[in-house]
Amino acid sequence: MVLATAKLTSKYQITIPAEARQRLGVKEGDYIDLVEEGNQLVLKAAQGSWVERTKGLGKELWEAEGGAEAYIRRERESWER
Repeated sequence: MVLATAKLTSKYQITIPAEARQRLGVKEGDYIDLVEEGNQLVLKAAQGSWVERTKGLGKELWEAEGGAEAYIRRERESWER
């Protein structure tokens, strides 16, 4: 279902039509997540602050390094060589 259509400007910006903003529950200054789902780009109202939404991002990378403390310890040891 197409709710609305928006035109891309020369600066690659769009204006989200009023009905779509109301249905998303967003207002000026709010953040919107752009989520790729298959071959579609979906707009979703961002929940919480940027810090809350990115908490845990890259967790598996830190775990692969043995945790942040282990990584920092190895970095500090490398300075002494």
